[in-house]
Amino acid sequence: MAEAANVRQNLQNVPSIFEISAAETLDNLIYPALSKVFDYFGLRLDFKLWGNLHVREEVSPIITWILQYLYLRKRASSFGESFYGLQRTATATGELLTRQQQFTSATLLTFLPYIERKLRSRSAQHENTYAWESQLINLFHVYNASKAIHTFLYLIKYAKSHSPLFRALRLTLRYPSEPPKEDKWTYIFLKMLEVLAFFLQFIQWWYSNDQRRKLGGTLQNPQAMPERELPKELKNTLPKNGECPVCLLPLQTPTACAVSGYVYCWKCIVTHLKEQGTCPVTSYPITIEDLVRIYET
Repeated sequence: MAEAANVRQNLQNVPSIFEISAAETLDNLIYPALSKVFDYFGLRLDFKLWGNLHVREEVSPIITWILQYLYLRKRASSFGESFYGLQRTATATGELLTRQQQFTSATLLTFLPYIERKLRSRSAQHENTYAWESQLINLFHVYNASKAIHTFLYLIKYAKSHSPLFRALRLTLRYPSEPPKEDKWTYIFLKMLEVLAFFLQFIQWWYSNDQRRKLGGTLQNPQAMPERELPKELKNTLPKNGECPVCLLPLQTPTACAVSGYVYCWKCIVTHLKEQGTCPVTSYPITIEDLVRIYET
């Protein structure tokens, strides 16, 4: 009877895959939300390293790592896992994380998604990528496939860990048998961070491309300047109907900018986007996702 009770207690301490997925979603929300906030205030690392090497990078990954390490140190769980009441324990012994496991977990939680996001962004913008970057992207494909297999095995109760990273670190997620022991100020500080989770979700929704397009966009399309107000020397340089505003030649592979509505040659707008990151006519900031291919019928 005691053995049956122990088995039942262990089963009750095992979170469902839906709770684990929700915790991972919240963890993945931290970086993009912080990026939006820091970009708004212009907070970036900007300095010369040596020679012509200039470093201009975000501070979001550093803040994300500090936040995750703080939670792993105090509660043996990530930000998202703590929000859903989960805890990382050793698979074999059930003990809490060691100092090395805390450091490794925070690093993997922060920089693996960051590197994958950067690689996919460079690939989506058709930038010149190195061979090792393509190999890394393939490795991420293999990792995601392996994670899907682990998730399925965890779902059918065949595996103790839902992720290959957890298996490599010999960790698993469980509900804590007792609340974490922490002082009053640490508890208040971590609770305030958990409340900020709703703020992070709002930031992510506000800047979501899907929501922006669904609401019709946040930028107003610029009005064309009447021809009578244009200087005479500019009238002869304006593109005619069917011409690209960049190269002033007939459109080749016409591509519309969803932010401003102007149509360009695909090659012209992509080249300008790599160099400037804006719409050539309106100077609105755009990305490769804002370009829409136009097909004639």
